[in-house]
Amino acid sequence: MTKQKSSAQIYVADGAGGMRPVTDLRFEAGEWPIELPIPAKDAQAWMAHLNAEIEERGWSSSTFSQFDAAENSGTLSVHTANGSPPPSSLDIVWEKVRNGDLQLRARPSGNPILPLDVAREFVDAIGVRQRAGKMRRAHQRMLLSYEGLPWRGELWLDADHRLGPPLKHPDALIGPQILIVDAMIEGIGWQGVATNFQKHLQELRVFLSFVLGLNAKISKFEQGWVSDVKADGQIDCTLGYVGYAETSLATGFPAVGSAPPIERREVERPGLGLTGIWPDMHAQWVPADIEQLWDTFVQLPSLKREHLLRAGNAHLIARSMWPDQRTAYVAFLVVACEALKPNGKRYDRMNIYDVVASLVGINKAQRLRELDLHPQKVRSEHLHRGKLSAGELLPMFIHDYFMDPSSMRCLENCRRFVACV
Repeated sequence: MTKQKSSAQIYVADGAGGMRPVTDLRFEAGEWPIELPIPAKDAQAWMAHLNAEIEERGWSSSTFSQFDAAENSGTLSVHTANGSPPPSSLDIVWEKVRNGDLQLRARPSGNPILPLDVAREFVDAIGVRQRAGKMRRAHQRMLLSYEGLPWRGELWLDADHRLGPPLKHPDALIGPQILIVDAMIEGIGWQGVATNFQKHLQELRVFLSFVLGLNAKISKFEQGWVSDVKADGQIDCTLGYVGYAETSLATGFPAVGSAPPIERREVERPGLGLTGIWPDMHAQWVPADIEQLWDTFVQLPSLKREHLLRAGNAHLIARSMWPDQRTAYVAFLVVACEALKPNGKRYDRMNIYDVVASLVGINKAQRLRELDLHPQKVRSEHLHRGKLSAGELLPMFIHDYFMDPSSMRCLENCRRFVACV
């Protein structure tokens, strides 16, 4: 698609209670006194520093962009104050062909018009901070939810990452639980901090999945139907907010020792240790070597780290399928194992048995292969033909005298060997 002028009329809030039009200036003729080429390798960072410089000055901006596989372009208007019509502003037009340099043109505008020397100083300041790699470091917090034992202690993965307990837990031992993530995050401006924190959260969820066996999700506070059961047994449903919120949590990054330390247990590797709930378990515990595992995880070279994250993401998908989609659960456990294969065409035909054999042992891989319903078959038939080996669409009898246990044996063996891998 070639670059073309938009016929849409777009308005944004002007910060003073009104609306401001967003104008597509890419085809405007006339003088553009500031022209600047940005090397392709620096383009993403330069635009991030542009937004960060706007943040730090307390200015605002409005944008219009057109994205295409071959070329991206857009208009960005930077405003030094709020209100409409636009006050002193700087209009920036940019375009970037695929794998090419970023080309910028800029000109002062507004009422009164922005002085040209101020405009040049603003553009120069972006280049200075981009070359210096200027970053903002800030505290970020998020609640994660999971099903299981309560999180009652604090865990410091390192000096910048703390997993702490909430103020409340369910009355029952097992139920929907909350853990609080506090982290110090670096990024280019506030937008960069927020973006990097979301990436950290996804990596943390993967880590908790394959180290603790938790399917931790970002806790949502949203509207939903709430049931109120009356004393006489009548049920009244109303639309309300559903979700957990900390109402008196201290602000700022917490200090070490602000909660009791989380329980630790020795774990024999490879594996996750004891799985399930045992009589001596009254709260979520962590392996004694968890900080060492975290340090190894974050210190991995970028390619190996991405490789492991792909496998961990497939493991998270598998856990999200249990128990409603048991066939998909097994299929994605197989995918998680296969994602650990080394890169390169010579490994393309390797499957779960090859991975288990190389990491756990040939005998254990052979046990998987010899199952009546073996996992590679479940994975292939489900992903290629949608076959449901666990019978998800069949009627669920309270007691089935003729149940085939093959799928359950496959499931249990998959779960055990994936934990070892």
